[in-house]
Amino acid sequence: MTIAVADPRILESWPPELASLPFGSPAFKAANARLAAEDEAACAPFARAMPHWINLTSTTVCNLKCFMCNQFLDPNSPKVMLDEDVYQKVVRELYPYARTMQLSAFGEPLMTPKMDQKLDDLERYGMKLEMVSNGTLMMKESRFREQLLRTLELVTFSMDGATPATYDSVRTGADFHEVFANISRFAERRLEMPAAARPKMNFNYILMRRTVAEAPKFVEMVHRWGGDQIVFNHLVTFHPSLKGESLNYCRAYANEWQDRTREVAKALGVQISIPPNFADVASPAEAPAVAAPAPAASPSPTKAAPRPCGPPPVKCWFLWQRVYIAPFGDVVPCCLAGMPAFGNMAKTSFFDVWNGDTYRNYRKHVFTDKPLGKCRSCYLIWPNAELAGTEGFEYGV
Repeated sequence: MTIAVADPRILESWPPELASLPFGSPAFKAANARLAAEDEAACAPFARAMPHWINLTSTTVCNLKCFMCNQFLDPNSPKVMLDEDVYQKVVRELYPYARTMQLSAFGEPLMTPKMDQKLDDLERYGMKLEMVSNGTLMMKESRFREQLLRTLELVTFSMDGATPATYDSVRTGADFHEVFANISRFAERRLEMPAAARPKMNFNYILMRRTVAEAPKFVEMVHRWGGDQIVFNHLVTFHPSLKGESLNYCRAYANEWQDRTREVAKALGVQISIPPNFADVASPAEAPAVAAPAPAASPSPTKAAPRPCGPPPVKCWFLWQRVYIAPFGDVVPCCLAGMPAFGNMAKTSFFDVWNGDTYRNYRKHVFTDKPLGKCRSCYLIWPNAELAGTEGFEYGV
């Protein structure tokens, strides 16, 4: 298939390594990914490469009502589908560079309309699919199921809890036994596929007061399924109603169960990513209903030490290598809640947004002691609330 460059101005910015390769070919995409990684390592404000990983908000509709999800907590959260003109523009301008497309991170991806068309486009451009799914619709009979399995590179199942009572209390609208059966069927079908074509199977698990004690048992479940990795993250308390579930207020309890989870994972050989333990197990006190006068000798509240210049323990991979495209063309750099759009590709070319002033300024500052905007409260920089202090991703205490 011959692919034309959608925006000829880009040719002027291509380094020789890209210009010498057939546009959109596997070698071209590999070179683009290498350049993106080099630019990230150099913290280059101007990106020579285009993103090699794209998230399309194909739908914001979900079939569940999880109590900690913004889609449920915000009554004004829109229920929309990806605009077709925006989608076609993404295909023309970004697919020749990209290796991977992830379907919606803000809805259930298997509710995406015209799924067969999107899978056709991925195959035509030599791309693979990633999904983060609640598992309720996985392995249901559909005309595109085999094509989905053929195109799929990675599926991440979001589960919170290892028993029906806990899971069903979090994932309202889902049934633990049904989801367990769906994932079990997928795990079996996956093992039937040739090893080279076999998609990876990861899991997301939110650590909160009601789920942390079931994390070790969840590791055992994933081991039986043959999963590749579990990513444990703290609950992000972006809404006051979530504060009671924060492990920031039961730190010793959280540490105990996180340690047990590590022990089980090590014994079974399951790869996990889990936040560090709280160093100070004296949980902060809840704010009183009526503030009392502070004693005269009361010490000033402490604040987390400033983050030193340079990359945090987990380096941001978004500003140079990945991008999120919203249903009507907004270009958003990452999945952090509240991150603003840096431009809109329905109104201009993606390249103008990608190397516009906003992107350049964020790239310039993200690994300094003065990151811009929501980068200051990113979970990659502050892996738990204790480190975050008043700047971090949880509400102040």
